[in-house]
Amino acid sequence: MKVARFTTLLVSLLLMGPASAQVASYECGRAATATEQAICASPSLGRKDVMVATSYDLLLHLKPATAGMAYREFDDRLRGEQRRFLAARNACGANTSCLEKSYDDRIAVLRKTFDRNAAVVFDRPDNP
Repeated sequence: MKVARFTTLLVSLLLMGPASAQVASYECGRAATATEQAICASPSLGRKDVMVATSYDLLLHLKPATAGMAYREFDDRLRGEQRRFLAARNACGANTSCLEKSYDDRIAVLRKTFDRNAAVVFDRPDNP
């Protein structure tokens, strides 16, 4: 799947830039909750946090792939999904296995959404 490879490459390149120096997508010195502190304490969770934040930001700048869906509708849906993810993630507290699963699930959804939208934006079939 060419679009999936492109997605992986794009996200990898973005993570190799300045964001890779970060432990998380936010300043860990200001981590106030048990969840934020657990993310900052785990390199794996920190990388996943940066990946989710980067993918989410990219998706906010792509046009929707769903036929007939207005950008505002796509944007609202994406933001709602992100709010639900953050609520579920925060409910994990400092439970790292719960946090890992929460991030893995969100990354899978974001990749699928990105692949569908990248296929439209870059005029490529998303199932070659």
